[in-house]
Order: sequence, then C-alpha cells, then structure tokens
Amino acid sequence: MIPEYGSKKFQCPHCDTVATQEWFTAGNASNTATRIINHLYLNYRASIDDFSQERIARFLQQVENDFKRNFYQFVPDGFAVATCSACDGFTLWVDKDVVYPKKTTLPPPNPDLSEDIKALYLEASSILVDSPKGSTALLRLALQKLLEQVGKSGKNINSDIKELVSEGLSPKIQQALDLLRVVGNNAVHPGQIDLDDNADIAQKLFGILNFIAEELITKPKELEQLYGDLIPPETQGHIKQRDGT
Repeated sequence: MIPEYGSKKFQCPHCDTVATQEWFTAGNASNTATRIINHLYLNYRASIDDFSQERIARFLQQVENDFKRNFYQFVPDGFAVATCSACDGFTLWVDKDVVYPKKTTLPPPNPDLSEDIKALYLEASSILVDSPKGSTALLRLALQKLLEQVGKSGKNINSDIKELVSEGLSPKIQQALDLLRVVGNNAVHPGQIDLDDNADIAQKLFGILNFIAEELITKPKELEQLYGDLIPPETQGHIKQRDGT
C-alpha cells in the first residue's frame, strides 16, 4: 500500500506496518491551535456578564483569522508531515508528493533469478514512487530476461508465452505472464491504463514477477534436487529407459 497524501492509514516506509497516520499541515495545525485558544476562554466566559460575551467572541474571531494568516509564514501551504502511530516515523510531503523517505515496502527479488534480472528488479523498485510507468517498463524488460532464463528466446514475450502454453503451462502462470506483459507494454506504449495515477498497480507487479519466477524456476529446481537426492541412480536409469530419454 503506497503512501497516499491525506490517507488516514497506509504502510509505513519505516516499520512496514499498515498503521494510522497523524497529519500535520498548516491548515489543521492552525485549526488545532485556535481550538485550544477558544477552549482556554470557556471557563472565563462562563463567569462574566452576558454583555461582554459578544466582545470576547469578536476578539477570538480576530485572533483566529490573524493566527491562520500568519501561520502560513512559518508552514508553507504545500508542506505536510504524516506521523506513523506504530513507530512514530514520519513522511514529509510537498505539494501532495512524498519527498522523504522515497522508498516502498517490496519483497526482495526471487533469489533464483539471474543477477541481471535482480538488478532490474531493484532498479525498478528504486523509481516506483517517482515513476510507476518507468518502474513497470523495467519489470517488462525483466520478464523478457526471465523467459530467456527458462530457455525461451526472450525476444518476443508473446511468442514465448505461446510456446510455454503449447508445452502445458498452467493457466494461472499464463495469466500472470500476460498480466505483466500487457501492463508492461502499456507503460512503454501508453494505452488505457494510466499507471501514473495508480501506482498500486505497478507495486503489485513486483509480486507477479516473483510469482512467475517461483513457478517457472524455483519449484522445478527444488523438484529436480529432491528427485536427484531421493531416487537412486540405478532407478533413474530405469526411468530414462522407460521413457526413451
């Protein structure tokens, strides 16, 4: 859940917890201060004559107006701070964009991915906040290299997926591949999906890439290792004879 301006709850980039956020802006800070000033006069106003109430009310209104006007001299209009209720860490915002810290909570790349794919994954994560579209384009490139890692050409994602489907690819993995292919292609050639307005879509694609890697690389690798560890070599030879391989 990428931090969003004004949201009462989002995933804190400091402690990774989805927690309530307390917002500080020039507007709500001045409102809080004037409420305190008004509250200080409650007991006093209750103890004086009615004819003085109107004068005090006018005074408090003038104080409120002056305070709000002068407050913006110290806190710029576009400045805001959100403080996490879980860890007290804060995010700084200018004109509704987070400027500190510029990071998101993402899972690490699948360790079985090649080093160049991991590098693309990490580069994509580093620009996710500033450029969801650029981040998604990098993930599309990572997908091309992933398909190459599993033995396909890596030159045409659509053709590689078609070949995998003809080899009996699971429909769920096919959907994941096409999801990353289509959205990634949209990032390179703008279409119907506006990634700049929906960074959550870009964020979810990191999990999709890891899911694809898990299904196409990690699980087959683990099965192959288990097969080699548990099936005696002689039995493996009989199985190869049976299958004509």
